[in-house]
Amino acid sequence: MSTSLLRRLNFGLDDATGIAGKVRTGRRSAVDVLAQARARAESAAGKTANAFITEDWDRAAEAAAALDKRGAAREELGPLAGVPLSVKDVIAVAGLPVTAASLAFADRIATTTAPAVQRLLDADAILIGKTNCPEFAFGPSCDSHLGGRTTNPRFPSATPGGSSGGEAASLAAGISALGIGSDYGGSLRWPAQCVGIAALRPGLGSLPVEGQVPGADGSFGDDGIIPATGSGVQGTFQTIGPMARSVRDLRTAFQIMRDQSDTPTAEPPQSVGYDGARARPGNRPMRLLWTDGSRFGRVRREVRVMMEQVAAKLLADGSAIREEPEALSGCLPAYDRLRAVDPMQEHAAAIRGREHRICPSNLHAVRSTFLSSPAEVRHAWRAAEAARRAAQEELAAVDALILPVAGGPAADTDGLLDVDGTSAQGWEIMGHCRAVTLTGCPVVSIPVAMSSDGLPLSIQIVTGPGLELHALDIAEQLELLLV
Repeated sequence: MSTSLLRRLNFGLDDATGIAGKVRTGRRSAVDVLAQARARAESAAGKTANAFITEDWDRAAEAAAALDKRGAAREELGPLAGVPLSVKDVIAVAGLPVTAASLAFADRIATTTAPAVQRLLDADAILIGKTNCPEFAFGPSCDSHLGGRTTNPRFPSATPGGSSGGEAASLAAGISALGIGSDYGGSLRWPAQCVGIAALRPGLGSLPVEGQVPGADGSFGDDGIIPATGSGVQGTFQTIGPMARSVRDLRTAFQIMRDQSDTPTAEPPQSVGYDGARARPGNRPMRLLWTDGSRFGRVRREVRVMMEQVAAKLLADGSAIREEPEALSGCLPAYDRLRAVDPMQEHAAAIRGREHRICPSNLHAVRSTFLSSPAEVRHAWRAAEAARRAAQEELAAVDALILPVAGGPAADTDGLLDVDGTSAQGWEIMGHCRAVTLTGCPVVSIPVAMSSDGLPLSIQIVTGPGLELHALDIAEQLELLLV
């Protein structure tokens, strides 16, 4: 039987759901699972990956031993029993440094834990450490003055992506089995493509987002108060989300992080006859849109071909699928303009008095957002809200929109991407992701093809607000179909 590209890329590595099932039923011990993860971290390949800023193996060992003791006493274990968990270092976890990969905050120790992470720990995941990212998560690769350079364990000639590059590298190296990162303009989806794993960017309001740093007023979670999100564009659009080696792990993590008391999941479009059952090939027709995203930046011809092949397979499987080149066309310019002019109040407050320890390019990025007039900022927000409303109306009529994660595969280690003979770099590469961010809607990314240079190519599956589980259903259907 053929297997999906996601499974082939992660062959030989248990996913989080598989690990937890074995620990819960006594077929593996949490201590053994952790020992294997640590051995991979301490191997030559693990050290070269340089995925972590802070490792916490001793406390993890204590937690694993306590979990096995509970299992021996026939206590019921949580749905993530024994799963090695890593967390991006812009998210607070009590007792561990929370640095945002900045030299200016190398000594900060969080005294609180982000609620979304705490729910995973309460489900018996085992925290093994905090992962590297570019300073303040500003960047499409994974280099920081504090943590150094993270490399791609599977594709050494390519970047692991950013900004959740440490999470991607840890998962690809088999160290952690579940990773929690953040996504502002593609920081979950882009690194997931770069190493060949899956990611979920939840829709706005679907998960608790408190605990990201810097929080409102520049808070770093070291004062006993969970950092609250700011009111600006980053505070509005940056989400916490899971990265994993399987779509089923994304589902499990999302359901645990969301908790049933949070905003309820919406119903998919009734016009396509959704009956609440998990989507499977042939069990019902879907109405889909697709685009190669040429409106968002240059796209390799092979990416265009990939999208045509995905559409053809879905059409043959019975779905109603239509190309819409103008899909989300207003989102990227509105996002880029808003991001450029909206004052970064939280970052400015955090770095005050520490400017000499901030990367010069990031210092300039923060300061430049204060140059616009209040009228310009108001105009940018109105344009962004209008673009978001239009995009959500577009998505409301279909099951999903499908488009690439980027115009090509992972960039090289210097951050350059060849697009059929021309070079792209920096934020230009991530236009497809940034456009989707502005919708505020959930999106799942999975690898579905390999590039001519042997690197994964991923698609984004975008649904309407509150439809995370529906997006995951479609991702699982596509996994089975696109083999």
